[in-house]
Amino acid sequence: MQNLIFQNDHEIRFSKILHFIIPTYLTSLFNTVYTIIDGIFVASFVSSNALASINIVYPIVNILTAIALLFATGGSSLTAMHIGGKRYKKANQTFIASIIASMTLGIGIALMIILFLKKLLLLLGATSQTQNDCRIYALFWLLGTPVVIGKELLTYFIRVDGSPTYSLISALTGGIINIILDYIFIKNMHLGITGAALATILGLMTSFTMGIIYFIKYHHYLSLHFEEISMHTIVRCMTNGLSEFVDQLAIAITTIVFNRSILTFAQEDGVAALSIIMYLQFIFIGIYFGFSMGLATPLSYAYGDHKLKICEHLEHYAHCFFLIAPIVIYGLCFSLAPIGVRCFVNQATPVYTLGVKGMRIYGLVFLFSGINIFSAIRLITYGKGHLAGMLTCLRLFALLLFFLILLPRLFGINGICVTEFLTMFVALFLTKYTSLQKS
Repeated sequence: MQNLIFQNDHEIRFSKILHFIIPTYLTSLFNTVYTIIDGIFVASFVSSNALASINIVYPIVNILTAIALLFATGGSSLTAMHIGGKRYKKANQTFIASIIASMTLGIGIALMIILFLKKLLLLLGATSQTQNDCRIYALFWLLGTPVVIGKELLTYFIRVDGSPTYSLISALTGGIINIILDYIFIKNMHLGITGAALATILGLMTSFTMGIIYFIKYHHYLSLHFEEISMHTIVRCMTNGLSEFVDQLAIAITTIVFNRSILTFAQEDGVAALSIIMYLQFIFIGIYFGFSMGLATPLSYAYGDHKLKICEHLEHYAHCFFLIAPIVIYGLCFSLAPIGVRCFVNQATPVYTLGVKGMRIYGLVFLFSGINIFSAIRLITYGKGHLAGMLTCLRLFALLLFFLILLPRLFGINGICVTEFLTMFVALFLTKYTSLQKS
């Protein structure tokens, strides 16, 4: 067990915090492997249209992820606060409530989507060339809803239980299984997008199974022992996790608008290039997200025990990180864009040219996205997720959609690439104001 329940601020050492941050970041990174590896294999051994199909379906994946994160972030932060305050029974009640509520809600919504799948895919931007692949990929994710939600949920709660390294191992194992099965199903067995979807779900199932085993055999504060739960606890978890829920829903909606906008300027090649940019940005955004989530658990522990000096000390490390990291990350993004895009497509194709140019413009978002991510997670960590949710709503539903509608009309395809950057830049001022709210 990796204990980060500090008794006073003199105990805090950055080297000790790194023991929590590094596994959390690597877990975040390997979580993206499920989609990135699919993309590389599909682009290399199937077609760019198949790659576009994955991106078209991704809003459905975002909906499932939104439900998982609603309870994973909201519930785990409240659970960590209870653990920090030595309220262990209440912590386990929150854990069990999060599992039951997320599974019930997720399965119900997945069944509704299946009923209207054909019409929904047309709305998402499926064309006659991509519709069949879209349907196959979507059905695998929807039928695998319990695994998709359960894996995400248990990853967060294992970390809160004091075992970020086990969380990393489960994500790494699932990622390796995904890669091996992608190679077998797509390259050797020529199963196309069916193989990609099957490999992803089996990889997620591996991580989910390891999570179940952890809470049966290796747990510390939390267990799968059924506790009496209340609707108040469920609502509290949902309210606190609102920001990440809104974030995923907004990604789903803006992905639809992105795809439809780029189809106007560059057809399926443009959607494929956008898919590559989205895959690559997962890696860089994962650094910010992993750092923020790694710091979230010790912050919740301290806040739950009313040790505000420790919270201030931990936040100081975050401020230093977000002053330096964005410059380094954008430099890496700009210089490594050709190599990253080449992992997906041959450089002689139009998709490669669009992808490299788009990644270098889109990458400007990394200069401001880190502090926005940390500010939202910070509020969730302190049980103020409703404030984070309001900020996320304004940033993604108002600002991003406004720029996404306006800028392509003024600057064409370059306007699409720069929308995220301008959104994050304006949102930085909103974040600065919100961060002054005393948590």
